[in-house]
Amino acid sequence: MRARKRNNNNEEDNIHRWLISYSDFLTLLFTFFVALYALSSMDLIKAEKMTTSLRKVFKVIDEPISFEEDRNKAIIEDLRKLLNDVSGVDIRSGPRGIVITLPDILLFSSGSAELKPEAYEPLTRIAEKLKEIPGKISIEGHTDNIPISSSIYKSNWELSAARASSVLHFLLQKGLNPDRFMIAGYGEYRPIESNETAEGRAKNRRVEIIILR
Repeated sequence: MRARKRNNNNEEDNIHRWLISYSDFLTLLFTFFVALYALSSMDLIKAEKMTTSLRKVFKVIDEPISFEEDRNKAIIEDLRKLLNDVSGVDIRSGPRGIVITLPDILLFSSGSAELKPEAYEPLTRIAEKLKEIPGKISIEGHTDNIPISSSIYKSNWELSAARASSVLHFLLQKGLNPDRFMIAGYGEYRPIESNETAEGRAKNRRVEIIILR
């Protein structure tokens, strides 16, 4: 009888131990999920606080900082230093990107789309700089409104397109990737000055190399 009682007591003890272990397991499991939820909530709170702080410090919403503008200013400064000895070249930032304006007198003879030898040096400098700058590039030819008299070109439109093409092919010969480029000829239809004066017409006769945004 005593042995049986001992066995019954042992069985009861084992059952109690199993229940305690099971309850401990459930408690740990519950605690684990509560901890996960707490960590998740804390991450969201931290993220929101960080976002708010960034918005306040850097004014991301009200006054966005344009890193591209800062980059463009540096590029424009470098280009101006690079071409400061070349007469008539203008470099500025425009709505479409960085605009390098080259006067036709630097590049071509009147009515011609063949590059002058004196244009090689400044164009080579530009080509080397363009290798350092990523992105697409548009080359655009422009003329004044004086009708052209040529057996080669029917109008200023064709002449302006041919001049843009000549500049393009020179840059490609310097090792630039052709996939980056597009060309256009606008003839007399996008003047930057009045064609009523010789000075205005001279400024309108140009090729623009635009490093697009």
